[in-house]
Amino acid sequence: MLLTNEAPEAEAPGASVGGFAARSMMEVTTTSVFADEPCFWLAEFNLPSRSGKTKSRYQLLKIVRNDRLVTAYVYLGPARKFNNDGFNMLGGIMKPNGRGRAVHTVGELQEGAEELRIRATERPVESLGLKQAFRNMNEEKGRQRKQLSTFGYGGTKLRS
Repeated sequence: MLLTNEAPEAEAPGASVGGFAARSMMEVTTTSVFADEPCFWLAEFNLPSRSGKTKSRYQLLKIVRNDRLVTAYVYLGPARKFNNDGFNMLGGIMKPNGRGRAVHTVGELQEGAEELRIRATERPVESLGLKQAFRNMNEEKGRQRKQLSTFGYGGTKLRS
């Protein structure tokens, strides 16, 4: 499966920022990636469009090719179509000697990103009612005065 950057070349993020080249001379970029390539990192974020009036969503991929990291920017569309601000997904591990190893592919990380986008729209944040939060606060204050242990998630002891 071939995935290509759908944005015009002029809209590619990082081309220039304030008149300076944002991409370093050592960074290698590509406009096409394959789903079965090893991928070290995936990130989704919003950047201003060329006009500066709206924002666009981009997916940044760090792909392993010939033992080097290659960067790919994939244009996903206008930012207003996405409910979350963005996220990072690590697809590799760093060894103690400073070398890294990719354990996931581009396709696996993109499936995970799609899952995160869907999950973010389905699960609204439930807030505690004001009365319940007040009861919890008073209960915790009483436990602190008596120097009682509070057992948190997983049975860990929390003492004040």
